[in-house]
Amino acid sequence: MVRKGVSIGLLLVLCLGLWACQRSGDDRQVKNELVRINDVSITLDEFRQMSEDQSLEKKMRLISEKGLRDFLDNYVITREVLYQEAKKKGFDQRKEILAKVEEIKRMMAIDALLEEALKGKSEVSDAEVQQYYKENQQQFTEPREVRIRHLFVNSEPVLQEVRGKLAKGESFEKLASQYNIDLTREDGGDLGFVKRGQLSPAFAQFEEVAFSLRNPGDISDVVKTPLGYHILKLEDKKGTVLRPFDQVKENIRLFLQAKKRQDAYLEYIKEAKVRAKITVNEKLWAEEEKKENVPREEKK
Repeated sequence: MVRKGVSIGLLLVLCLGLWACQRSGDDRQVKNELVRINDVSITLDEFRQMSEDQSLEKKMRLISEKGLRDFLDNYVITREVLYQEAKKKGFDQRKEILAKVEEIKRMMAIDALLEEALKGKSEVSDAEVQQYYKENQQQFTEPREVRIRHLFVNSEPVLQEVRGKLAKGESFEKLASQYNIDLTREDGGDLGFVKRGQLSPAFAQFEEVAFSLRNPGDISDVVKTPLGYHILKLEDKKGTVLRPFDQVKENIRLFLQAKKRQDAYLEYIKEAKVRAKITVNEKLWAEEEKKENVPREEKK
């Protein structure tokens, strides 16, 4: 929908741009030129690419003809005018700017190299996912039920106040009795035992965090739900159960994909270093290392 809307808007700009070119009779006009700023020509294709490079949120603003014209006037033209002014003053030749350009070029070239070198190296088959599940079932074994306390507030300032007191060692139960905005304040935040799937889908993250706590006394990071902010504490757990394969297979796949890509990356780096001739000035390095190990007082 966004792409279709942008395309229609671009066609309107194309018509206006070509009409202006035909009317001008300027010999300097290049094919498909949309706008000229002094001696710099920007073609419609270049304009299209600039609009495509924008974030989705910004592309939404380009759907209308007005939004597209604003983009042309206030981004494309303005940026080129300012760049030309910067060049006149020699900013484009400053040493620190050229160094940044070189660093950006290096990183883009490295990214392109790795994208090509690692292409297809992170593919994971269904059989590999199932094998990992069978061989690592302890990772997917969890309590059948968990007894949870929570600190429950609905404003960030109060949340930060509670977290600060918790970090200083104040009692979780005491803070829950003081701050909780639900009825659990009467029981120090005690929610009782919770089973997998017992909570509504809106509390899926709350459930994941509750069952990820391993030992009684463990306290979670902040969990945000539609009702507010929660900090969970594991009180007790009952029994054990192996999570079904269908519930965890996509998480396994993502983990294996990341692992395969990382392994392929490390192997590629190892091979590249073998092909390269690398010489470290160990004497100079030893001197630098000594400087780093000098106590701060001595450096002064």
